[in-house]
Amino acid sequence: MFGIEPIAEAGLQVTQASIDGVSAFLRAVCLPGLQELGYMIQDKVRYWRLNNVLRMLEKAKGRLSFEENGLRLTANPRVGLSIINCSSEVDNDELQNLWAGLFISSCSVDGQDDSNMNFVDLIRRMSSVEARIIDYACRNCKKVIFPNKLIIANEFIIPFGVLAEIAQTDDIYRLDSELDHMRSIEILENSSGFGNGGGFEVSDEELSANITPSALALNLFLKTHSIGLSPIEFWGKDLIPSELIEQSKGSNDIEAERTD
Repeated sequence: MFGIEPIAEAGLQVTQASIDGVSAFLRAVCLPGLQELGYMIQDKVRYWRLNNVLRMLEKAKGRLSFEENGLRLTANPRVGLSIINCSSEVDNDELQNLWAGLFISSCSVDGQDDSNMNFVDLIRRMSSVEARIIDYACRNCKKVIFPNKLIIANEFIIPFGVLAEIAQTDDIYRLDSELDHMRSIEILENSSGFGNGGGFEVSDEELSANITPSALALNLFLKTHSIGLSPIEFWGKDLIPSELIEQSKGSNDIEAERTD
């Protein structure tokens, strides 16, 4: 639609097919985002940001079926534009996947749902290391459901070696800082209800890490990995009734190996 001539001299490796594909996608699900994409294409200074947005939208487009002239789902412009702008600032694959998933789950029948604005700011404040840790924690922790249907994570502790492998760094001080920050933005539990809060314990010579995800983190994972499913539908058979908590204590045993 726009053509790639304005950015060709900037050395951006973008194909016309990629531009056309995401343009059609944005025309269908977030028209204001199409205009923003046009601005990026015309501004050579922003070619790095443009490339990041294109990658994110390609990921989103691949996970959502749409018809240009008959789409049933559209994104709230405020949310859609916020995701486009924030995703343009990162080229890390883990964070790009989060932005793509959030973009998809921001689409609704009437295009008025702005509930994902809360998660836009949350992802924007996360580092790539934090994204890896919280993804692992949400996938592998035990989830407890209470009679009122609320869901929380059971305490989840892993050894330092596993944490270093997940985070892709064994820098103790960086990991300690990352875990502290994750608690501060409330994606790790400050107090899980079953033990100490998230992070390292200074008295623990083995430096095992409590990476119990908060209810907010579980909701973030849901928002970035599903479309229209309730927490009960999404987690399904993995949910443990709260009355079995005592029996399930210790079910999150320290893992000797990382599982995908």
